[in-house]
Amino acid sequence: MVRKIKSKGNQAAGNQGDILKQAQVMQQKMLEIQEELKGKELETSVGGGAVNVKINGQKEILSINISDEILKEAVEDNDKEMLEDLIVSAVAEAMRQAEELAEKEMSSVTGGMNIPGLF
Repeated sequence: MVRKIKSKGNQAAGNQGDILKQAQVMQQKMLEIQEELKGKELETSVGGGAVNVKINGQKEILSINISDEILKEAVEDNDKEMLEDLIVSAVAEAMRQAEELAEKEMSSVTGGMNIPGLF
């Protein structure tokens, strides 16, 4: 009499296949979200509207607008450093907002798991 012994190896291979399929679906969703982030725009301003920065969800700067008043003030007061600080501040805030948006969008795919290097 020959007895058949069930092999757990085939079951493990099946589970690995399922995990691989789930990872591929997750990867596709993440690619779709990244593409959608290109079309989402964020705008921030500092200095009471002195400097405005527009950025997309992929952290690409779309525009920087410096008000005429602050530009005139910087020139008259020979205060280039103040203007540079405002620009850096506005860009940093815009980048922070884009990062926050990307994390929020990606958490729908990752289930809130922090995946290093994702963004």
